[in-house]
Amino acid sequence: MTQIDEVLHQLGKAFVAGLREPGYRLTTVHRHGSQSQTYTMAGEPALLGRWNNLDLNNAMAALPGVAGGGLVVEMIGDPSGRYTIHWSRDVPSLPARIVLDEDYRLPRHELPPARGPGTTDTGVTDPAVLAEVERLVGEFAARHHAQGYATGCSEEEILAAEQHLGLRLPEDLRALYRLIRDDSGESGLLDPFVLARLDVLVEWNRKNHPGYQDGPFDDAMIFECMPAGHVRRVSSSNGWVTFARDYGMNFAAVDLDPGPQGRIGQVVTHGRDVWAPVEYVAASVTDLIRRAIATLDNERPSPPDPEIRADKTADLPVTAQGVVLRTEAPVSLAEFERFTNLRSLVIRGKVPRVDLTRAAVLQIERLHVEAARWELAALPPSLIDLTLSGNDEPTPVAELATLPNLVRLDLSGAAVSDIDVIAAFPALRVLTLDGPQWIQLLASGWKPAQLAAAGLGGSAGVSDAARWSQAFGRDSSFYTVTGDL
Repeated sequence: MTQIDEVLHQLGKAFVAGLREPGYRLTTVHRHGSQSQTYTMAGEPALLGRWNNLDLNNAMAALPGVAGGGLVVEMIGDPSGRYTIHWSRDVPSLPARIVLDEDYRLPRHELPPARGPGTTDTGVTDPAVLAEVERLVGEFAARHHAQGYATGCSEEEILAAEQHLGLRLPEDLRALYRLIRDDSGESGLLDPFVLARLDVLVEWNRKNHPGYQDGPFDDAMIFECMPAGHVRRVSSSNGWVTFARDYGMNFAAVDLDPGPQGRIGQVVTHGRDVWAPVEYVAASVTDLIRRAIATLDNERPSPPDPEIRADKTADLPVTAQGVVLRTEAPVSLAEFERFTNLRSLVIRGKVPRVDLTRAAVLQIERLHVEAARWELAALPPSLIDLTLSGNDEPTPVAELATLPNLVRLDLSGAAVSDIDVIAAFPALRVLTLDGPQWIQLLASGWKPAQLAAAGLGGSAGVSDAARWSQAFGRDSSFYTVTGDL
C-alpha cells in the first residue's frame, strides 16, 4: 500500500465515522493547502458529518504532504461505514471548460478579417472639408488654445499611413491631420479625446480591432448602441479605426462600416468605461470639434446602462434592452411583452415559478431562468443563449429542439428528465452540463462532433470529471480506494 493510499484510507474512515446520512466530500489539494465541500447524494451542498473530527482533521493535514502536487479527492460514504474514494492528479477542477474549435465565435462575435496593406490613393483631401476643419480649429484655438498647434502632416504622410492599413480615412480626419500632427498639449479640441500621431494610429489599428474578443463562454450579449441603428450590433469591426484616446483608458474611433441609420466617418468610443463593444459619440470628427467649441466647459451625461437591475417589473423602464430581475415572487414572461427593445432577460432569486407560455412574442436573444419550477413552452426563435436552473422536479427540455438559433445552452443547475434529447438540437455549439448529465448523455451514444466548446458545471465527482474529459480526447485518469470503518 502506498503512502497516499494509507492517508486516503485514514481519510475515508474518519469521514464515514461522522456521517449522519449518505453523502460525499470533494477535496482539492494544492501546494498551499486544500479546500473541501460536502454534498448530499443528490449533489446539493450540505453540512454532513462531524466537522470537528480529530481523525479527519489529522488526515486532511497529512494529505498535502503526500499528494506531491495537485490532487482531487472524492470520498463517497454511508453511515454504515462503507466508503469509496476516487482520486486523480489530472481531472479538471470545476467549473471546467474545453474549447474544441478555437476559431468559433458566438453570433455577432465573429472576428473581422485581418487588415493588410493596400492601395488607397483616391486623391488629396477634399478642399472644402479641409477649409471647414481649418476654420473650426482656428475658432477653437482662438477661444481655448491661444498657443496654437504645430505644423500638420503632409498628404504623402497620410497616404503612407493609409496604405499600411489598406483603407482611406474620412475626409475630416485627414483634414485634421493636415492641420495638426498630434494634440500633444491635450488642448481639448476633441474633448474628451486627444488626437494620436499617425504612426500611433497605424500601430493601434494594424492588427487589433476595438471591441470584444470573446470566447464561447464569455458574455454573449451585444446591446444596441443609442441612437438605434447607427452602429452595427457586432462585437468587433474592421470599420472601427481608433485615432484618439482620453485620460481613462478609453479611445475614439471613426466608423467606416456603420449601421443602416449611421454615416461613414461617425465617431464611436471603446475602452474601460464602455459597457457595449462601442458607444456612439458624434456624427463625424467635424461634429466632435463643433461640440468641443460649444460645450468644452460643460459636463456631459453618461449614456444609460442598457441592462437594468430591479426587484419587480414595475420598476423597469420599457426601453430597457437588458433586465436582471431578482425576486421571490412568481414571474410571467407576459409581463415583458411591452418591452419591445428587450434582448436579454435574467431571472434570479427564490422564484417559485416562471411562466414561459407567452415568451414566443419576445425578441430576446439571452434568457437565464433560476426558479423552483419552470415549464418550457414555445420560446422565441431569436433565442441564442439559454440557461435554466433551480427547478425542484425533473423537467423535460425536448421543446428546445424547435429553436433554430440556440447555440449556447447551460443546464448544469437544472433537473432534466430527458437529457438525451439534446442530440436533436440543430444549432447547438456550446453546451454546459453537470457530471451526471454528461455521463447520461454520453451513454446514450451521442457524439459531441457538432460542439465548439463544452463545459462541466454544477455537481461532478472525480469519476464524472475524468470520463467527461476523456470523452473530449483529454488525458484524464482516476484511481479508486474502497474500505470499511
